Amino acid sequence: MKLGNLLIAGLISGSIYAVFAVCIAMWFRVSNILNLAVGDFAMLGALGTDHLVRVLHWPTAPAIVTVIVACGVGAYLYDKAILRLALDGRRRQEGIVITFFFTFALSFFIEGLAEVLFGTNIYAAPTLWQGNSLSWGGLHFERAGLLVLACAVVSGIAFTAYIRYTLSGKAVEASGESYVGASIVGIDTRRYRRNIFIMTGMLAAVFGILQSPLTGYAFNSGGTIGFTGFIAAAYAGYQKPGRAVLAGVAIGVVESLLGGYVSTQYNDTILYAILAALVLIRPSAMGLDVAVGG
Repeated sequence: MKLGNLLIAGLISGSIYAVFAVCIAMWFRVSNILNLAVGDFAMLGALGTDHLVRVLHWPTAPAIVTVIVACGVGAYLYDKAILRLALDGRRRQEGIVITFFFTFALSFFIEGLAEVLFGTNIYAAPTLWQGNSLSWGGLHFERAGLLVLACAVVSGIAFTAYIRYTLSGKAVEASGESYVGASIVGIDTRRYRRNIFIMTGMLAAVFGILQSPLTGYAFNSGGTIGFTGFIAAAYAGYQKPGRAVLAGVAIGVVESLLGGYVSTQYNDTILYAILAALVLIRPSAMGLDVAVGG
């Protein structure tokens, strides 16, 4: 059953990458900006909930709600204070290299704030589905891992359905295709950009709460854990949340199999070497031409 358990482990770790990839792809769809702070919102969700429950002795449910709302409010304020001026003012900033750094700066700010508030130790939010791991036919399923997998699947399906089958989803597509064209036909691109930014920030916080019992978080974990989500989003051309989920899961499975059959010491190295080769051979397959062109 080694293969089966490796696949399960890969599905769980891939789901982690998948949710971050969905958040990145969704916001890029409406703004043409890569959100490098998405992993930091997950870190805030995990460490904020842990702090309220473990240190301040809040009940778990109010702590979770408070942290998620706080992340949403923080995303709203950052959009109003920074992104609105940079993207909607008279000197609108264009180009991926320039806009790349807006969320890069946010990531550094969140990490610094988290270090001050929570310290440098590794913590985790309380486990929401407590109990021993589930077993079936020699296969073992961590309860927290199943919640993570469910979150990834639901997120991918929900965002895909939103884009394909709702009027506001079509407006999001139009905003990403052409800021000027969407504005001409009466689409409030600023509102959609802000709403998706808030939504993905809150989703990342929820995911951090669900996932942290598996890995734990430190103040600087967000950037590291979100990087592979960034790579997975590239496979979706930074615009297709459903494909981003599949890419994230596939990366997790490959990483797990490499660790199980090659070496856990070199599995990340081998994985990123494969990804680098794909970038060189077929950048269009990873959507890099779309991202850079945006």
